[in-house]
Amino acid sequence: MEAVVLLGGVLFLTLSALLYVYLIETKRIEPHTSRHHRLMQEKQGHRGNFWDAETKKFYKWDELMELKKEREGTK
Repeated sequence: MEAVVLLGGVLFLTLSALLYVYLIETKRIEPHTSRHHRLMQEKQGHRGNFWDAETKKFYKWDELMELKKEREGTK
């Protein structure tokens, strides 16, 4: 009897996981993302960018070096 309940539980978990993946792939539902995951993705928006204190903006490294050269040329 316990084996039947155990088999039923495993079958239920497997089928519900497969159904969840199917619904996500067919775009019928959005995958669940935790609040922490969303915050980490927002923080990564500035990853690789560098802060310029003078203009108070983020720049890519090459743009920041060009800005630095322009500033050195004007001084």
